[in-house]
Amino acid sequence: MYVNKLGVSLAFVLLVIGTLACDVTTVVDQFIAQATATATKTPRPTFTPLATITNTPAPTNTATRVPPTEAPTKAPTARPPTARPATAAPKPTAVKLAPTVSAYEFHANPPTCTHSGKTFIKGTVYLDKNDPSQRYVGAIVALGSPDGSIIYVDPVKTNDYGEYTFILSDEGSRPGTWGVWLVDPAHKRKSDVGGPITTNNLGPDNPSACWAAGVDFWK
Repeated sequence: MYVNKLGVSLAFVLLVIGTLACDVTTVVDQFIAQATATATKTPRPTFTPLATITNTPAPTNTATRVPPTEAPTKAPTARPPTARPATAAPKPTAVKLAPTVSAYEFHANPPTCTHSGKTFIKGTVYLDKNDPSQRYVGAIVALGSPDGSIIYVDPVKTNDYGEYTFILSDEGSRPGTWGVWLVDPAHKRKSDVGGPITTNNLGPDNPSACWAAGVDFWK
């Protein structure tokens, strides 16, 4: 009786163990299948060989010559005309007249004239302009028009002092325009004409009064 129970128990245990073993086998198979499925789905990484490092020489900086570009020619810009400064008018220069070379032997000084109680013309004739003591005694002097073309009165001769005198008015003024010059015995001119001499009737207080005139001659 005891043996039977023991056998029954042993049979039960074996049944449980078999059942467990079957379940374990099933579980293991499922795990392996899952593992296999997972391994199949994930591909192995592909080995990529590393690139071979090549020593590439550094590029040489070679300057590239660029031909010069001609600048565009600009048309010259016309400049506005520059106003020239006004040119100052030249100052008048006194004209110096060259001394006139007279064709006559004797020359006349410019006339002088002042106020006097009567009207006359007088003067002295010198033989040497550099020596006042050399006077011409007996020189013939004519009185006439300012240009020497007409003799109004008879000529007179110089005295012992080489002096001559023409009395135009013994009393008061005698206005007029006159000329005096030397002549030879034929009344031909031998000197420049002294003058013109313009006598007037202005009073003694007027500096332009001309009553007593004087003209000297020199050689």
